[in-house]
Amino acid sequence: EEEEYEETIKEKRELPAEEGAAEAEAKPEGEAAEGAEGEKKEEEKKEPEKKYEWVDVVKKKRRTKKTDLTVTVTNKPGLSEASLQKLMDEESAMQAEMKEIIETDEKRNDLESYIFNLRDRAAEGGEYGEFISSSDRETLMSQLTTAEDWLYDNPESTKVQYCDKLDELKNIGDAAVWRCKEHNMRAEWIQAVSGTVANYRTAAQTPGDKFGHIAPEKLSQIATACDELEKWLNEMTA
Repeated sequence: EEEEYEETIKEKRELPAEEGAAEAEAKPEGEAAEGAEGEKKEEEKKEPEKKYEWVDVVKKKRRTKKTDLTVTVTNKPGLSEASLQKLMDEESAMQAEMKEIIETDEKRNDLESYIFNLRDRAAEGGEYGEFISSSDRETLMSQLTTAEDWLYDNPESTKVQYCDKLDELKNIGDAAVWRCKEHNMRAEWIQAVSGTVANYRTAAQTPGDKFGHIAPEKLSQIATACDELEKWLNEMTA
């Protein structure tokens, strides 16, 4: 829509030459006449200097004012935009809720599986049995039973609660699991150290052209270090 508005701007205006006229009025007639004659001659010689001042001037202008309008479509098939958005929000909330339910069930199953598997493997004669002392096994079994009772007594627990309970059991059970893995890898480690000792001993005892540049006393130190490491390895293996 068109609208009218006021705008104040600065304009430059010339000041009226009142000062000379005032002096002429103040003088007697004779002097004024003489003065006027003299001034006339001076004016003929030189134009008077103009003086200006800046003044505020209010001017009226016109402009186009634009306003955003909300357009609502009616009498068309289907739901309105607001209804569609509401349904989409409800669907998103349902999807988030379903995802939380699925993940909670997964964590509950993880906890239940860990309890059953660890109980079977940690039992005497189980996979981890030889790596757990009798007192530790008794403590572990008691805690597994407590966790199992909690699991069945609290079917409405949250995903976070199931995760926390599983972490508590892993702090105890993972030590036995690691000792079992360590045992299964130990033979490979022992073989690796034994091979390293043999390689260095051979190089120290028969340096040949490849290691002939090494001083005899240095080779003797290497051979001694190999003997010490081999003794330690045999003791630890036993």
